[in-house]
Amino acid sequence: MPIPYRLLFFLDNATTSIIEIKRLDLPDEPDRGKVYAWLLFDKASQALTKLDFVAMNSQPEAEERQFAQGQLRFSLREATFQPAASPADDEALLVCPPTDLPPALAAAVDTYLQAL
Repeated sequence: MPIPYRLLFFLDNATTSIIEIKRLDLPDEPDRGKVYAWLLFDKASQALTKLDFVAMNSQPEAEERQFAQGQLRFSLREATFQPAASPADDEALLVCPPTDLPPALAAAVDTYLQAL
């Protein structure tokens, strides 16, 4: 049985998707790290990686999230992910409506959630 979740953010380009999800099966869970997850999906390898949250900053013009794997900055229309391992390799993404995920990404999320 699939674990229910809500898609909060969906950032996408030709090679990568970055999403934030909120699990809906843990309503009274005090640990936000168990309820919310940022996930990076590599389209070529079909690999899904959980981004390890470090900090966030909200500004009127953009949101910022710091992860162990890199830094994400996004506005209402566009985003940039700067990997920690190669800071010069910024990745530009578009902010997409948080609606249905592409089938391969949805399957990867379901597999990830089932493995928890």
